[in-house]
Amino acid sequence: MIAGGQSFKHPVFFVGCDRLLGDSLCRALVSLELESEWRLSPDVQICDRNYWKELLPQKGPGLIFIEMLNEGVAIESALIQEIRAYNANLQMVLLVEPTIDFYQIASVCRIGNIIRRDRFDSSILRALVIRLLSGNIFGFSPYFPNGFSTGPIYKTFHGEVILDELITTCFDTIIPRIPKDHSSIFKCFIHELLTNTVAYAIGGITAEDRDKNLTPAPSKIVIPERRAIKVTLVGDAEKNAVSVQDSSGSLSLLRVLEKLRRHTCMGDEKTPPGMWDGSGRGMSLIHRDSRLVINILKGVRTETIFMHYLKEEMNRYESVIITEVTPLAL
Repeated sequence: MIAGGQSFKHPVFFVGCDRLLGDSLCRALVSLELESEWRLSPDVQICDRNYWKELLPQKGPGLIFIEMLNEGVAIESALIQEIRAYNANLQMVLLVEPTIDFYQIASVCRIGNIIRRDRFDSSILRALVIRLLSGNIFGFSPYFPNGFSTGPIYKTFHGEVILDELITTCFDTIIPRIPKDHSSIFKCFIHELLTNTVAYAIGGITAEDRDKNLTPAPSKIVIPERRAIKVTLVGDAEKNAVSVQDSSGSLSLLRVLEKLRRHTCMGDEKTPPGMWDGSGRGMSLIHRDSRLVINILKGVRTETIFMHYLKEEMNRYESVIITEVTPLAL
């Protein structure tokens, strides 16, 4: 793991990108702000999809952005697995078109970082490089390289908790510190995240019961101090962000990918396959109308972050940023 304030340099590769997209991605990376907590010095190269062995290192760390073509799940997955067999230390991000069922590819290959090739900016590329090459997946710093103008402001909850009161307390803490025209969407998102956290991470409702809508979130629950819920708000000149963190680590990468896919239209679909599903709606809503980040240290901690930008066109981003690691991997 790399400590904040230090420089690090690892190779970054774009595999299968056309020259226009590759050049655009390279410019976004090499122009990153260097005078911040995390100083990047990326060594960026573009690889042909059929000749990646000529450039990719066979050992050591690195990051690959792989463009997915409409060649089918088997072919795309085979490429990813071949690269992994060549060097298991390389981190991967998928570059995708919205017409490709990239959720299926991501699930088969257990990849949680997916960037829409028609919707990316240098800030999110920078954050991915920091997160995946440093191992520092938790917290806000990769997304706020110049610090915060608001916060961090946080509330921690344990002991006997009434869900409605918990949600109201968070509203009263956060809403006065964000633009008024964003208050309704923040209330909606915070309500969804806290209800899910209390029901699933603390209440222990199973995935099967959630899918069958058999068990509602408890109105009152006792949270052990060691499993406290922490809610944090930060902001800068372009965005505000909220994180909800629990000490269960019970969420999984595959579960998130499944739920996002169930509530997403792909290809020629007119309606999402999970249109009538009771579970996954809140997560999908946040994913569509904000920037959603989910970090999972399995069995230890889950952190869900949403970032909402002041410029509304920055919010319907629809890329996927999910990182799942085991304690031994850190």
